[in-house]
Amino acid sequence: MAQHTDEVAAVLTTERLRSHDIGATVLSQKDRWHVVSFGGLAVIRVLVPAPSFLEAAEILASDSEAGPRAAG
Repeated sequence: MAQHTDEVAAVLTTERLRSHDIGATVLSQKDRWHVVSFGGLAVIRVLVPAPSFLEAAEILASDSEAGPRAAG
């Protein structure tokens, strides 16, 4: 569904999808013992159930189109 190199961004994406009742899960393959964080060594994926894929893609696309939100 989504791929990040930053665990915080992956968790935020997961929580955004969960707020829409989509059962998202973080799958981290990041090696915490080494500081190397580039390429395939730091892949963090956000997974969703197959039936929710299109809805999740629309939610994430609408978030990226909206851009950063102004502080209130």
